[in-house]
Amino acid sequence: MTNKRWIWVLGQAVILGLILYGIYTLLAPELGSLSWDDLGRWRPSWGRLLLSLVMLVGVYVMHAFLWRRIVVDLGVGRPGARTAVRVYSLAGLGRYIPGKLWQVAGLAMLSAREGMSAGGATAAALLGQFGFLATGLIFVAVILPDWISGTTLYILGFVLVSAAGLIWLLTATPAGHRGREWIRARLGTRSGERLGAALQLADNMRGRDAIAWGVGYGLSWILLGLAFTLFATAFVPEAAAQNQMIAGTVAASYLAGYLVLVAPAGLGVRELTMTTLLSSIPGFPVAAAVVVAVLSRVWFTLGELLPLALLPLFPSGGGQLASPTHDTEVP
Repeated sequence: MTNKRWIWVLGQAVILGLILYGIYTLLAPELGSLSWDDLGRWRPSWGRLLLSLVMLVGVYVMHAFLWRRIVVDLGVGRPGARTAVRVYSLAGLGRYIPGKLWQVAGLAMLSAREGMSAGGATAAALLGQFGFLATGLIFVAVILPDWISGTTLYILGFVLVSAAGLIWLLTATPAGHRGREWIRARLGTRSGERLGAALQLADNMRGRDAIAWGVGYGLSWILLGLAFTLFATAFVPEAAAQNQMIAGTVAASYLAGYLVLVAPAGLGVRELTMTTLLSSIPGFPVAAAVVVAVLSRVWFTLGELLPLALLPLFPSGGGQLASPTHDTEVP
């Protein structure tokens, strides 16, 4: 591992430690007074729990289909529904290995085995992840405006401007072509060639397609918020009056866990953030917040695994390639 890589990992570890310590400091007084009896009395409504899991599985399947839509729109390939769900779901499990690149590498390898361009399929996934994060920030800002600070608004504005710039850069316009050539020249020969295949996909990208992707990811946040609200109120039915805050909690905690790269699948960061936010909601006891946050990890993991168990239900049809590119290198 290079020195730069070590510095990057160490920096992420320090940030993670500071976040966990800060959240623990906020929760320590309440957590110290909890007993196993306090935690054990929060028993769920199994009907709500099951319905929330079904909705969560729908979110992950929706993300697989959105990735498939981006792949098709960019001309990378035309995988069938079953292939898209299998490739995207298996690659997603790579997030549980430290280092986000495992998910990217897994997606590239699995896509190449299905006859698609590894670089193109990965570029489609990265575009999708950017859209998911951007719409997630918008979702939090809209649904929980009282929780948004001035700094967060600046970050949101930066993300939105960056998204608009990225869409402009990737459109098949003279300005877009000049922008891509400028980036390629600054990266140097080797990196420029490596990025070239992904940048060529921009000629197939249309603004209306990007808007459709964004709308799709925005709807997936709404579905995730509804699913988590059912999950949380399965344990604390009296908190149902605070559905908006509960839905915002899952978005904020999911984003927090996602953005801390050193934590596999946001492990620890997501749960502590969720506990902090849930316990601040009127009518949501700290003990219940701990139970919901810890069990949400199991809930999310089942949501990621079940689409693989449901693969026989998806049609297997679909063409392979829209273009003859069969590279296996990750850009």
